[in-house]
Amino acid sequence: MMLSSFFPVITLSSPGQIAFHIGLWPVRWYGVMVALGFLLAYMLAEKLAEKNNLSVAYFNDLIFFVLIFSVVFARLWFVVLSWDYFKNHISEIPKIWYGGQSIHGGIFGAIIATLIYTKFKKISFYSYIDLIAVVSPLGQAIGRWGNFFNNEAFGKPVLNSLIKLKIPLEYRPEKYLTYETFHPTFLYESLLNIIVFIFLYKKFLLWKGKPGKIFWSYLLLYSIIRFFLEFVRVDSLYLFGNFASAHVISVIVIFTSIYFLRPSLSRAI
Repeated sequence: MMLSSFFPVITLSSPGQIAFHIGLWPVRWYGVMVALGFLLAYMLAEKLAEKNNLSVAYFNDLIFFVLIFSVVFARLWFVVLSWDYFKNHISEIPKIWYGGQSIHGGIFGAIIATLIYTKFKKISFYSYIDLIAVVSPLGQAIGRWGNFFNNEAFGKPVLNSLIKLKIPLEYRPEKYLTYETFHPTFLYESLLNIIVFIFLYKKFLLWKGKPGKIFWSYLLLYSIIRFFLEFVRVDSLYLFGNFASAHVISVIVIFTSIYFLRPSLSRAI
């Protein structure tokens, strides 16, 4: 029996990429949502730094480098995995406002920036990366809506579903041109990230004496989410020809996270 027989069906449709104009300069929703996600995550992290007796000055300096590294690495990761296209469109590589960034690249960029900064300042890596990790799912949850406005990061075609995403013909993959509605995987990931954020936020002060537990828990939980959602998405980037890069990276990160969390996991069992 059709789900719509019992519940109303919600069909989402992007109103377009442009949020507004400043003079002749278009401001895109993608950039607005990414900036909003970063800003709210930053503001919350600053408050948590104070509660956790961490230097707000150090954190503010660190977050500047994290922003730069995460944006650059997110774009480079996407470009490398899409090199067949970009090798013939070199001028498009800096145009991040069109979308096309990899969350895994952004995460690795943030980790590298934090490693370098904390090493240089001779301060605790885990204290600051835990702080960043606890708010990252919130930033990601908001930033994912940029994909909605760009008509990207959606899933396979869907007919019988309570929530569907209408994709214009020009944005559909070639083999799905005859389909109109798709899984809103950006929404699935956004909601799941909110759940991860709430969980980590509640644990942040409780795990104060367990450096790194927030960080590795975040990597584990997000990697599990991304691993399963990648089966639904239609825009996967591939490594070694046949393996979705998100699957490969997620599996590596899952096992690495379990390794570092194993004392806590063994106690929980």
